[in-house]
Amino acid sequence: MELAEIEVGISHQTLVELQAVPIDRGRPLIAVDVDEVLVHFVPHLDRYIRTLGFEMRLVRYELEGSMFPIGSDDPLPFDECIGLINKFFEAETLNQEAVEGGGGALERMAAWAQIVILTNVPRHATAARRQNLNELGMPYPLVVNSGGKGRAMAWMAAKAGAPCGFVDDSVKQLESVAKHVPACCRLHYAGADFIARIFPECEFATEQVRDWAAAEEALKRVLSV
Repeated sequence: MELAEIEVGISHQTLVELQAVPIDRGRPLIAVDVDEVLVHFVPHLDRYIRTLGFEMRLVRYELEGSMFPIGSDDPLPFDECIGLINKFFEAETLNQEAVEGGGGALERMAAWAQIVILTNVPRHATAARRQNLNELGMPYPLVVNSGGKGRAMAWMAAKAGAPCGFVDDSVKQLESVAKHVPACCRLHYAGADFIARIFPECEFATEQVRDWAAAEEALKRVLSV
């Protein structure tokens, strides 16, 4: 598919950021999510919303239906969950802590692949997200996406013309990339230990990994040339 065809489904702001990424033709490309992949999110979000009178009760790997007023059995409506998440990103993006092993793995892989951070953080937190990652030693090009990441991944894959990889914790995002870039190596990964008990299987991933050592090994095995 030509770049112009792929661009039809990409928002203007995301496309501008994609076009600013220095993608080298013929070099493997790896796109990496941020929350729960490079930085911790849900445990941090739970600590934050408790200061506002709410708490997380995760029984499945979804935020909707998992936020409650403290002392209540009635989950918050979806819109209120989104409101709390936006408040979190406004207040705490700069304070998010690195997932163990991610920074080192990206640094080593950058010797043979081009690394791009592909995040769905709210746009108002873009500068804070970039600063946080830079301070954590992950100063790679950052693209803020909205909705499914498949088209953005397809655009980068077409631009690179080389094997590509994608790492994300979201089944929906892996499904999106599988649809638009079926040849892409797709790793399903979340960094928080407590998530293991509720982490779903993902038929759209080429592999599910439990730590960054396994992710690095899988990406190197499939992509390195």
